[in-house]
Amino acid sequence: MQTIIDINLKKKADFYSTYSSKRLNPELTEYIYNECYGEDYKNKVIINIHTKLKISDQEKNAMMDTIRRTFGLKVQDELYYYEKAKYKKTILFLIGIVLIIIYYLSFVDILREIILILGWLAIWESVYSFLVDSSKDYVHISRLRRLSASRIYFASNDSNS
Repeated sequence: MQTIIDINLKKKADFYSTYSSKRLNPELTEYIYNECYGEDYKNKVIINIHTKLKISDQEKNAMMDTIRRTFGLKVQDELYYYEKAKYKKTILFLIGIVLIIIYYLSFVDILREIILILGWLAIWESVYSFLVDSSKDYVHISRLRRLSASRIYFASNDSNS
């Protein structure tokens, strides 16, 4: 299956960031990503850029590289955040285990109950994050990967053609 994203480019300034000709316009980046919603995240992505502008092959290649680089960098960032979050979830899980062990070794009743509750809360939170948040992260990263590897086509809207 495929996800097809159509972009109508009226001017080159709409494609690039206002601050750098090597960065994709943030609004266009968001538009491309949002066009994937409602589609299977496993779909291959095809981006069709429709324009009336005269764009050389070199400029087309630069634009394709910009799209791929933009989403490739987003994949790297998301993987970094995912790994950091996974590390924190693991630490939280271990803290929960330690608190439950302390519960069974402790002698003060009120303190024991608080430690037991905190231990189970830490374990529950980390397990929930592993099960639920990890799925969301996986889908998000998969979509970004598909976008960074998308096929990109340019179509001319010339009335002379």
